Order: sequence, then C-alpha cells, then structure tokens
Amino acid sequence: MAKASKKGTLAGLRHSEVSQVIAGMEAQISQALPAHLSAKRIIQTASNIVAKNPKIAECSAGSVLGSVMESALLGLSPGLRQCYFVPYGGACQFQIGYQGWVELARRSGKIKTLYAYTVHAGDTFEYELGLEPKLIHKPAEKRGDITHVYAVAHYLPEGYSFVVLTKSEVESLRRRNASQRDTPSGPWATDYAEMAKAKAIKRLAKLMPLSDELAQAAIADEAFITEDAITNDGTGTDAEGFIYDITDLQTNEGQD
Repeated sequence: MAKASKKGTLAGLRHSEVSQVIAGMEAQISQALPAHLSAKRIIQTASNIVAKNPKIAECSAGSVLGSVMESALLGLSPGLRQCYFVPYGGACQFQIGYQGWVELARRSGKIKTLYAYTVHAGDTFEYELGLEPKLIHKPAEKRGDITHVYAVAHYLPEGYSFVVLTKSEVESLRRRNASQRDTPSGPWATDYAEMAKAKAIKRLAKLMPLSDELAQAAIADEAFITEDAITNDGTGTDAEGFIYDITDLQTNEGQD
C-alpha cells in the first residue's frame, strides 16, 4: 500500500493495484474462510467495491476486507442491496439491508414468510397487542410521510408474530449507529424506507426462532469488522473483534 495517497488505505490506487494489495493477503484470507468460500472471489469482490467507491477506498484496508468477508460468510450480496458497506470515520461499516434479512430468514427453514412495510400518513393503520394480537394496514391512494414501519413473520408449521415501530423509534435506532448520528447518510439517505424495514425486522428477530446465520447477522449488523476480527481457524470472523463505536476503533488504531 506504499502507493496509496493515505496510509493504511487503498485510496488513489488503480483497480489492478488494489487487487494486487488485497491478493497479498490471500494466505490469511484462505486460513480464515470456510472450505466452501473462495479467497480469490473475496479478493475480486473487495477490489471491485473499492474501485467503484472512492470513499470506501479511503477506509482502512482491513475494515474493507472484513466487511467483504462477513458478507461472503452470510451469503449476502451488496449488489442486490442485501448488505451495504458504509464508509465512516476512516473505516468501513457493515450494514444489513431489508432484502438481506428476508434472505437469511428464508434460508433458516423455520419461517414461512417474512415481510415489512412502511405506513404513511393517510393510510388506515390499526394494531392490537395482548392475547389476540392483530394488525390492519390499508395503504391510501395519496400517501404522506412515513409514520410507522412494521415487520411480520409467519412460522412453520404455524404461528406468527409482528413488531411495530413509530417513525421516532426508527430515528432513535438509526442514530444509535455510529455512522448515523446526524442526518441520514449512506443507504439511510438513498434507501430510507428499506433501512427502516430492516430495523423492524431486526427488532422482530428477537422473537423469531434464530438460525445460526440469523444470530450471526444480528451481531455483525452495523459493526466495524477489522483485520483483528479475521480468524485463522476457518470460521471467518470472530464477533469478539467487532467494534461498534467509531471512537473505540480510532483509539485502537492510535495504539498500533
């Protein structure tokens, strides 16, 4: 990375140079990945992402690689908006989108259907909790701003559960994210409704029968996955190495 315009990053490098730098980590990547995943595929994906987004190139190379590896471990594609790589504070943050949660739930084999919708001003919307919970939502023809978001899971062989979040609750959850303390940015700026639905599903996940993948996803979502979290035992990443507060990440880097 000697040619990079910013130390420890991939900024200013051509696509071929980015590939060459990441390929230098192939041995470590191979040790970390389960047998069904290819180190060369990880390297190619990381190189393409960096080449397409200069802001990601300015993130630490380790956090970019960690995010790409986590997406591969969960089988989620950034190209399909199943997950996002968000540059913030000199690091790359891993975020799971609405489509990613739905895909993980589908694979679990324990959930018949999982969906989420936003509710807008003008819609007919009622819900009740208690012994016989129910939810009614009839979208209006002319709709205003988002007022609520909800997620519903129907289980196998039977049963269901749902959660409802107000717009203010969604905003509170968004601001907990280190990269979202102020105005919406990244996917929250470009795909606000989808990210709000993802928040509802993540909250609902606490009530769902979790597969190993869903449990791992809940931990990895909104984490900074640096090289310290990359293992050498064929498991990919270690959640104990995930960092959620950017100040902790910057402190750790200052100690290196």
